[in-house]
Amino acid sequence: MTATTAPREDDVLQQRRDAIEVSGWGAPFRFLQPHNACFWVYLLLVGAGLWKLLEIALPTAEIFAQANTTAVVTSALFGLVFLLFLRWSDRFEKTPGRLAVAAFIGGGIAAPWAFALPGNAAMMDLYAKLFGQAFAEDWKAGLTAPFVEETSKAVFFVLLLGLAPVVIRTVYDGLIVGAYVGLGFQILEDMLYGQNAAAQHFGTDQASSVLHTFALRAVAGIPSHALYTALFCAGLVYLIGTVAQPRRIGRGIALIAASMLAHGIWDSMSALSGPLGGIGVLAVMLLVTVLLLAALMIAIRLGAGRERGYLRAILQPEVANGTITDAELEAVAGERKRRKHDRRAAIKARPEGVSRRREKHVLTATMDLAHDLAASRGEESVDVALSRSEIARLRGGH
Repeated sequence: MTATTAPREDDVLQQRRDAIEVSGWGAPFRFLQPHNACFWVYLLLVGAGLWKLLEIALPTAEIFAQANTTAVVTSALFGLVFLLFLRWSDRFEKTPGRLAVAAFIGGGIAAPWAFALPGNAAMMDLYAKLFGQAFAEDWKAGLTAPFVEETSKAVFFVLLLGLAPVVIRTVYDGLIVGAYVGLGFQILEDMLYGQNAAAQHFGTDQASSVLHTFALRAVAGIPSHALYTALFCAGLVYLIGTVAQPRRIGRGIALIAASMLAHGIWDSMSALSGPLGGIGVLAVMLLVTVLLLAALMIAIRLGAGRERGYLRAILQPEVANGTITDAELEAVAGERKRRKHDRRAAIKARPEGVSRRREKHVLTATMDLAHDLAASRGEESVDVALSRSEIARLRGGH
């Protein structure tokens, strides 16, 4: 019989450093990079998109002032809710705020106005010329948007990958940053749809027209640009490969195809529903929603496993030094299927005198400690010491 020995302290500390180095956890994002061509291309495309946006919006700004104001307010509220959801979903290493803003601006200003708008118009005209007006009316949106809009948004993800190659390294990073790009696109598109709705009513009752459009798009908000682009960009990470993520061409193509297929079906729902009318439309909406959620769950499951491995490596030395327990490590970094069980086990195994509520706070503080350790590259720092002392304080409370 051979005895197993626990890893030496030096080994687990080196594993922590390696995990931080490979994953890019804690790495800052610097937008101003004058020696990086991606920086200048990004600025050029955002500038072109802003110019086009102003060219379209300014001539009618006074006429549709009420519609524009209503569209800005409703879109901002929707965007805020979605941003909070994204921050909550980003449960491992948080995306740097500057990177999220750059993704949102690229997706909202440049992708729709510099790329998608002229690209969509050109392709839709081509379908009408090749297959006739009737065919184009039924299928032009579904056969255009998935190709033009998804590739337009992907351009900015690739530019951001060039600007932040240390920060964007995993499939999970692709999901979150891609969602920010898609959210920007969706918010600006919703504002355009709102103004179009007001124009269709010849500028009368503008606020009501915008609110009606906003309500319809919000109710059907799951199949959205944020989700399409999250899947597409996760697929790009698999296709391109990074230091942290080896290339998986099959997975990459599958996620990109799922994104484009769902987008195409959604935009073709009227044609696909045919004589079934409203029932057919609801069936298509349900189909797309199920397809997207299934693809998202698969992408999260595939991406989260690697992130949990990094999290475990970062926190493992904290078990050895007594800051956290094995049960607490499993609760925050264990397998997805067992997370609820492990969390309950950690709470149940809490030290005597520590309430269930305080133990839940200990688990939250443990994640904060992991983030601080990543930011310090695994070395001691003031923030790391404060996080450890907060865990100790919570254990000492009665």
